Parts: sequence; structure tokens; C-alpha cells
Amino acid sequence: MNRNAGRIGLKRKKMKRRKNRIWYAAGFLLPGLAGVSLFYLLPFAEVVRRSFLQSASGRFVGVENYRQVFANQAFWRAVKNTAVFVGAGVPVLLLLSLAAALLLRKAVGSRKLLSALLVPMAVPAAVMVLLLQLLTDRSGLWNGLWKLQIDYMNTVWAVVIVLLAFWWKNTGYMAVLWLTGLASVPRELEEAAAVDGAGKWARLVCITLPQLSGSFFTILMLSILQSFKSYREIWMAAGNYPQENIYLLQHLLQNWYLKMEFDRMAALTVLLALLLLVFCFLLQRRLERE
Repeated sequence: MNRNAGRIGLKRKKMKRRKNRIWYAAGFLLPGLAGVSLFYLLPFAEVVRRSFLQSASGRFVGVENYRQVFANQAFWRAVKNTAVFVGAGVPVLLLLSLAAALLLRKAVGSRKLLSALLVPMAVPAAVMVLLLQLLTDRSGLWNGLWKLQIDYMNTVWAVVIVLLAFWWKNTGYMAVLWLTGLASVPRELEEAAAVDGAGKWARLVCITLPQLSGSFFTILMLSILQSFKSYREIWMAAGNYPQENIYLLQHLLQNWYLKMEFDRMAALTVLLALLLLVFCFLLQRRLERE
């Protein structure tokens, strides 16, 4: 009887400790969860609900809003341009920032170089737009140098210009993130490989890069988000209806907002959220397998 009572008392103490740990963890998690629910999850749930309603009357229309989105020609042009911008901008940004991080890792006085790379992040959007106009306007420096009269933001060169601006502004920030990942790579592995005769390229491909898989996922997602944020500079430089090759999904959303077509806006927002969610899930699964 005493043994059974002792075991029961011990179990009760363990259960009490477990409950205390749960409540202790909940005390840290619940404030953040409440904030995320209040400012993100609940508003997005409302967007999902509105995507099945007619904005003017509030009448349930099923998937009619989604059908209108897919039937819109401007939507497909914006999808194509956004895919080109993200598909060309993000991989090059990853390579440029990784190369910068590898150079800064070994460079003497790397702090000064890193500070120089981070300067573009501190440049306000309005100043950046003024710089673009100063360089690419009909009366800008480039035309003055070659004695031309070309408005580059209204030509096919507009894509190249906005991509260069995107790389210039974000390379330093992504290089800092790569440096954080490189700091966690054990130097002993690289030194041992060097002693065994492995060259710099072999050490980079076989040792350094595989150790950066965790950082790669974070940096890739942040790069994609930064590419979507580039709309601000594009809009300030070219307006609501820019050259057709830089007409992005954000322009479409902005124009629908001005026309008060909130039902189609909601449907497109849900589609974009689903696309990003599926992309993140597939990418994470792929990295976990590797």
C-alpha cells in the first residue's frame, strides 16, 4: 500500500510539473499568437470570406471572382512580368550576395566594406527614384553622355533598370545574412579538407555550401519578399501604368483598389497567398530530403 501510494504521489507530482511547464510555455507563446491572430490570421480570414462575395451587395457569388481574375488579360501580363522579375532578380541576388559574403569573410577591413554595401538599404525610396530619373530620363546623365533623347523607363530597358536597382539595394543586406550562416560553418572542416589537398572550389562546393542549407531557405524567402517590395520604387518612378514589361501584380492590385473592385482584389490576394504557401512547403520538403 505504501509503495502504491508513493507511486501515485510521484505520478501526481510529474503531472503537476508537466502542467506547470505547459502553462509556463503558454505564457510566452500566447501573447505572440494573439498578436498574429489579431493582425494577420483574422484579417486574412476576412479576405478569404470576401473573395466569395460581391463587393457592392455582399451577395455570395461562389468562385465567380476567381473566374474573373483568370479571365482578365492584365492579370496574365502581370503574372508573366512578375515571374520574370522574380525569376531573374532573386537568383542573381543570391549569387551576388553570396559572392560578396565570401569575399568579406576573408577581406581585411571587411567592416568598412560591409558598411559600404549596406548604404543602399538606408537610401530612402524617393531618393532612389530621383537617382534613377537622374540617370535614365530624357535629359539625364546617360543621354547627356551619349547625346541621346531616350526615355529608358518607357522602353524594353525598363526591366533591366529596375533589376539593377533591385540588386544594388538588396545585395548588402543579403550578404549580411549569408555572413551569419558562414559564421556557423566549422573552420576545422575546411582546414582539414585543405590539408587533404582539396582546392578552394572543392571546399566551397562540398563543405561550405551544404552547411548553408538552413540559411538558404531564410535568405531565399526574404529575397522573394524584397522583390515584391520593389514595387514601391517602380510605382514612384513609372506610375500606375508603367511600361508593359514592368507592369506587375502589385500594379494590378493598386488599380483594382482605385476602381474599388475589392472582390477581385480579395480573390487575387488569396491566390498569391496559396502560391507562396505551396512554394514554401515544397522548398522546405526538398531541403529536408537533401
